[in-house]
Formats: sequence, structure tokens, C-alpha cells
Amino acid sequence: VCTRERGVLTPPPAIAVIARRGTMDHDRKGNGAAFYMCDCRLRRNFFVHSVEEHFEYDGDDDAFARRYEALARERGRGADLPPVEEVLEDIRAQREERRRAPLEAAQRAGRIASDYKRLHPEVYRLDVASFLDPGFVEVAAAFRSCPDQPRAIDTCAAELASRGLLTKLRDGLYTLPAVTATFCDLMEAELAHFEASGLPKTQPNTMNRYGIVLRELGLCEGLLDPIVFEYINPIATRLLSIHTERLDSYRAFTVKYEAQEGKDQKLNAHFDNSEVTLNINFGGEWTGGQVTMMGLARQAPKPPLGVTLRRGHALLHAGCELHQAEPVLTGTRHNLILWCRSSGIRNVECPMCWSEPRVVATNAFGHEGFTVPPCALASRAAAARMFH
Repeated sequence: VCTRERGVLTPPPAIAVIARRGTMDHDRKGNGAAFYMCDCRLRRNFFVHSVEEHFEYDGDDDAFARRYEALARERGRGADLPPVEEVLEDIRAQREERRRAPLEAAQRAGRIASDYKRLHPEVYRLDVASFLDPGFVEVAAAFRSCPDQPRAIDTCAAELASRGLLTKLRDGLYTLPAVTATFCDLMEAELAHFEASGLPKTQPNTMNRYGIVLRELGLCEGLLDPIVFEYINPIATRLLSIHTERLDSYRAFTVKYEAQEGKDQKLNAHFDNSEVTLNINFGGEWTGGQVTMMGLARQAPKPPLGVTLRRGHALLHAGCELHQAEPVLTGTRHNLILWCRSSGIRNVECPMCWSEPRVVATNAFGHEGFTVPPCALASRAAAARMFH
């Protein structure tokens, strides 16, 4: 995908266009940083709502049809599956959306920055005393000063648990107070104001249809960057050390579940494109709708564990933890999701294709947290698939 001139990797024209439109930015230390995604982005994890299934598709219609026929046999004669042509049309549309997504996200963000009048400008910059629960601040401080030794970490976690600041549900699953009622109120009002503005937005991920990508709204630099890097990072690197070395990027979005017909009422079993996820409830009143945790994706399943979060509280778990959102029976549930990423882990294995990542350049909106080197750049053909 690149040519080498004087020791510098130079992207081909398709990637250079994206670079000129925002591929280069700065990392937390102010150094130049490029953004990359794994080329599996256009081959895997296409979720078809009418089938409630994830699919792989590499452009070979005949091979896909054979796999779809096998799925139909597996589900049995009574299964009401749409015809393969309809499913392929859905997947092709998703793939085309993924090709266009980084540049379209940058365009949306530019329009929002110029046209959107913020309702609560103060919510765009972190006010620790007003926005973060004192317990969350204390948990982060405790783990920040805690030696990176298993016994010391266990002692620290036990002491925090004894004071009601941290609850261990089982290995790798924790709940804790995270944000204040003030933050929840401001965030709910700001997002409702944005949705009423009529400005364009996109679905937050491949499965949820309702929610907002918070980088497009401008909430990352002043608000979420310090929350992730200064507060979640010390907690995650102690409690989930086998899943992360250091958090150095993230994707932030909201999800909304509603009992209303035609809305997202539930979410099927899945794992996240993250090393660590922090899931914060910040709004809504509802019944049902708990999150069911099932164990790590490539290990023997664990007994399902249902978690219901109070407003302002968070669930911390590994990104590879299988989980699903149970149906909301009444009302609305509104959550903030932080997919926190560690390049030191994902550079070795992509968490979505479980293979050594081969990456292509993108922009800040398409960034999946990989770095080059050590990641290998994908072939020129793969880059062409991504951006042509």
C-alpha cells in the first residue's frame, strides 16, 4: 500500500486523499500520529437485522450463498429467513457505507462545528468536581498510586469495595459510580437538542441504529479525552491488565433502547471493538433492558450474569466479553459507551478478525487504534477495496 522514499512510507493516491482530509493529527503527547483501521473492516461483522446474524462477505456471491444455505438448514424448515439476494443487498450497502464512512464523518463533523449552536457549552469541557462522581475520582487515584503487582492490586480493590466504591461481579467484571446527576442532565439535554437540530448523524456502530458518535459532535478533546486517559486508564490497567497495556485511543458513542415499535429494543450477543469497555447509564426510565454478560468470546461460556445500572453508574469489562442487551419492556434506556483501545495489545491481534492486523490509512473518525509500525500495511489491492 505504500512506497518508500528516503526511509519514509508514502501512501498511494487513494490513501493520500484521505491524509489530506484529516488522516494526520496529534497524539496525546503532541507528536504527529497517523490513523489506521484493519482491512477486515470490509470483510467481516456485517450485521443483518432481518436475520439477527453477523456475516462475512468478500465479494464472492456464490460462496456467500452456500454459507447462507447452510445457515438456513441449521435453523430448520420453520425459520422465516429472507432470500439470499435481499441479504446480499443489505450487506453490499453496509460495505459501501463503511467505505465512505471516514470521509462522510469528517464532513458531518465540519458541518456540525459550523452550524450547530450548543445548548450547554460547559458540557464540552471536563469539570471534574461537577461531572465526575467523587468515588470514580477516588478509584482512579487509588489505582494510579497502586503498585503494578497482583497482591497490591487485590488489596487496593478490596479496600475500595469495602467502602462501596467498586463492586466486583466476577473476574473481569466491575461496576462503579462514574458520573454525577449534573453531568447526566446536561448530556441528556445536549443530545436531545442536537437531535432536534436536524443536522446529519449516523448510527453509532454496526448493530445499534439509534445513538450519536460523540467525536462528530466535538465532545472528545475537552471532555472525553481526559476521562479516558486520566481516569479510566489507571483503573483499566490495574483491574484488566491482561487485556490492556495502556489506553491510547477510544471510540465514544451513545446508544438508545426504546420499547417503541421500530426502535432498538435489544441487542444480540456480541463483543466490542475494544480492549476495555466502560458502559455508563446517563438517562432514561425503563423496565427490562439489563445487560447479560456471558464470558470471554474465545473461552468456555460462563453462566449468564444480568447487570442493571443505576443512572450515573458504569460497567467495566473486557472488550472481548460476550454480552447482549435484553429487551426494554417499557420506557427508554440511554447509555454512553467508551470503547477504550490499547495499541500494545491490538497491534498483535485485531480484536475483530482475531488475526495479525493488516491495516490501511484512515482519518480520526475511522481510526481503530492500530499503529504502524509494528502493524503491517495491507496490500494495495486491500487499500483499493477500502476506498474505491
